[in-house]
Amino acid sequence: MLKHKEILVFDFETTGLSPINDEIIEIGAVKYELVNDSYVQTDELQLILKTDVLISPKITQITGITKEMQDIEGVSQEEGFQRLSALINSDTLLIAYNIQFDLGFLLNFYHKYYSRSYQIENDVLDVMAVYKDRHRFPHRLESAIATYQISIPNSHRALDDTKATFAVLKAMANEKDVIIKFVNVIGFNKKYGVSGPRLPHVSYVAQYGGFGEIEKR
Repeated sequence: MLKHKEILVFDFETTGLSPINDEIIEIGAVKYELVNDSYVQTDELQLILKTDVLISPKITQITGITKEMQDIEGVSQEEGFQRLSALINSDTLLIAYNIQFDLGFLLNFYHKYYSRSYQIENDVLDVMAVYKDRHRFPHRLESAIATYQISIPNSHRALDDTKATFAVLKAMANEKDVIIKFVNVIGFNKKYGVSGPRLPHVSYVAQYGGFGEIEKR
């Protein structure tokens, strides 16, 4: 479905919606490499991170992650960045569900622990943009899981959601193998515009749901 030699599917659970004011509480990532025209898993990462921002009861209710879990299992924000960035090379395709949200936190990670001038130049693929191109509202990951009868639940734990995202992507590739058209294209809701960073090599397209705005380009 793609030509990239390696891909990284990832997901962040966070204390809130702002990459500037909130922090990552969990990283889930799975790396795949292209072997004989098929992607084979070569690495996996699941980390709970300690945060200066307290986890709210609402976030604990959604994710199941508590302050006690951070105290016992958590690593520092910098260690989380180092272990995640070790999986990303310059030619790694970055994949996530609603990747625009995750890119904001990833870029802030690089700015804090690598360089303030760092810019993400990797190719990106938003699995939600593919799903939204084909289906009407709602467009949450749990909707895509139900539509394609994926056995991995939307648990709001980062690694589960990462694996579910890749399973949805494969199902959509089997349905119609035009996934390559969605690389470096991110959809957005015209009512709200684009939130978060804009990458120079990415096209941003207004999507309404089920109308194929990206596939038909």
